[in-house]
Amino acid sequence: MSYSPTASHLRIDVNDPTNAPLDESSRFAERVEELGFAGVGMPDHPHTGRDVFVRLALAAQRTSRVTLFPSVTNPVSRGPRMLATLGATLGELAPGRARLVVSSGKAAVAYVDGERATVSQVAGAVETVRETLAARFAPVGPVPVYVNASSPRMLSAAGAAADGVYAMVGVDADVVATAMAYVAAGARDAGRDPDSVAVALGLPVFMAESTAEAYESAAEYALINLSTRSRVFSRVLRERTSALEGVSQASELSSAQLHSVVDAMVIAGTPQEAAAKALSFAESTKRRHFIARVEFADEDAFRAIEVFSAGLRALGGEGVLLPGD
Repeated sequence: MSYSPTASHLRIDVNDPTNAPLDESSRFAERVEELGFAGVGMPDHPHTGRDVFVRLALAAQRTSRVTLFPSVTNPVSRGPRMLATLGATLGELAPGRARLVVSSGKAAVAYVDGERATVSQVAGAVETVRETLAARFAPVGPVPVYVNASSPRMLSAAGAAADGVYAMVGVDADVVATAMAYVAAGARDAGRDPDSVAVALGLPVFMAESTAEAYESAAEYALINLSTRSRVFSRVLRERTSALEGVSQASELSSAQLHSVVDAMVIAGTPQEAAAKALSFAESTKRRHFIARVEFADEDAFRAIEVFSAGLRALGGEGVLLPGD
């Protein structure tokens, strides 16, 4: 099966789950670039003893093409103007390859004993970051500011204030459409053209040697999203399927129901199945930009992206990923 040419011009960024020592920190970014993916997101986890912007700066010096971004930072552990400074610095190191992704914060906020930012605080921070970048620093290349969002209010805030949205809402067509409607409504309410807001869809990919094992590995992640009722994913699925209303754990679901929840949230299957599902999802949503979390059961992060890359290339040829080494 081939997805060319309709699968061409896909932009697939990959999140880095590793926490290597700084002298090895850039290896994942280098491998992502070699494999032809478009960008690398690194987690803002200061509790590990390694700062995300230092890691991004090192990766900027070791790569030449991939976009680099924190996935995800916040305006609490670092104030909005400091985020603008850090974004401008990354933009100077990697002109045209820097992006900021901001949300309410979790690990980094807990590390500084702070409170997670509210939706209005995130929106205000994003406006400050964008204004500061434009008025004070004028970076060599653009440094777009995205909001990571999964709830109706945060999706609307992204539409109203940000250059783009990193929508972590799953891979169900109804859920994605609902999420995009919130982004568009937020943009219109702010007097903006909804089409001016860039969209990157989260792409959780869970692979294993067998389909059954892949679904088993993805179940916990899918159920966490179902149980978080503030998220668009949970709301749409519970409204659509009444049997899911009181569900909080896998044992409360039949095998078919669990399978359905997993399919709505993630791309799950063997490497070949995952690649085919990812490309079908891209075609169905008409979106070209995705930020992937890629896991391969019992394998490390490097092997996971290598296998996923091979599967995409086998189906879509050079139209899916840029040529790698």
